[in-house]
Amino acid sequence: MKTDDNTLVREYLATVERESTALPPAARQELLADLSEHIEVARAERPGDVRAILHEVGDPRTIASTALQELGHTATPPTPMRRRSPAWLPLLLLVLSGALPYAGDHVLLSWISLAMKITAVVMVCRSHYWTAARKWAGLALATLLPATMNVIWYLAVVVPRNYDVIDTWRWPGAVTGLLLTLAGAGWLWRTRAR
Repeated sequence: MKTDDNTLVREYLATVERESTALPPAARQELLADLSEHIEVARAERPGDVRAILHEVGDPRTIASTALQELGHTATPPTPMRRRSPAWLPLLLLVLSGALPYAGDHVLLSWISLAMKITAVVMVCRSHYWTAARKWAGLALATLLPATMNVIWYLAVVVPRNYDVIDTWRWPGAVTGLLLTLAGAGWLWRTRAR
């Protein structure tokens, strides 16, 4: 059994547990034990088909709602799940926000780049494609390191008005920042949950 399959099952059961917090603790534990046993039996019969098995078991919200109704509790109808944006969208925004300020010397480009970067960071942070640790690592590489590099360059070169160094190091610094952003976005892309 693959580790990714085990992770999918753990995440599924955690979602069921989260959705069934209105159940009494004993009923919730019994529900989770029954689901876990059912999933393990199905995995033994059909190894490698975890996604289909979880799909057949059903939506965690529906399972929790049904369990509540069986116990005689009134439950609110399950709300439709929020549509997830594709994993590539925030990564594209990160890369574009890293390159856009160097497309010209207009101040508006810098503001648009900042708005794109903030949007991308929020999208990654709210996404279900990555764990919290992977989000931190990817965003640190894609945003924090280039930003830190830009601040150091600004304080060391621009503030003292060392114009010879500004012209010499502007493009290598920009390329290095863009490469760090690409590396962070690439790492997030490779480590996303499918």
